[in-house]
Amino acid sequence: MSIDASTIPFSPIFVVAAAGYAAAMALVVGPEIATREISRSGWHETCEVTLVANIETTRRPDRNIPQVPDVGGLLCSFYPELSDLCAIIPDPNAAARATEERMRAAEANRLRQAASNTDDQCSCAEAVYIEDQKLSLALYAASGRLITPRAVSDRDAALSRALHSPACDMGGLS
Repeated sequence: MSIDASTIPFSPIFVVAAAGYAAAMALVVGPEIATREISRSGWHETCEVTLVANIETTRRPDRNIPQVPDVGGLLCSFYPELSDLCAIIPDPNAAARATEERMRAAEANRLRQAASNTDDQCSCAEAVYIEDQKLSLALYAASGRLITPRAVSDRDAALSRALHSPACDMGGLS
């Protein structure tokens, strides 16, 4: 049994036009509106600041180095004529201070490396949000922003979920 196009209550051209309109909203206009609204809301900058603050909370606390008196330094300050003996007596805190400085430098390097990924993580979250909510964004765009789906009205929460999704997990520091 074949379908007679003349018996359909609306024109086949209308069906093709509606499909084209829906495709344009889903593929072009919806993601573009989402990108503009995300950039206008300042979410990307807020995301980066939040991620850097979260990374800073993982900072290793500085070790407290006990202050042992430097016998050689004290001896030389009171008796300059014993400078040969002072050079032989080592500073007992020197090794601990050097180790702590190396650990602080390594920690600062780790934090700097982790903080360098924040832009990538925030961009990833935006891309995941736009891809996951493509139909909601298309409905939002097609209705002229009259119909606002939950994913669009609660954009910050959806972006936060996308940020913490496995797709955007870059080293577990988010």
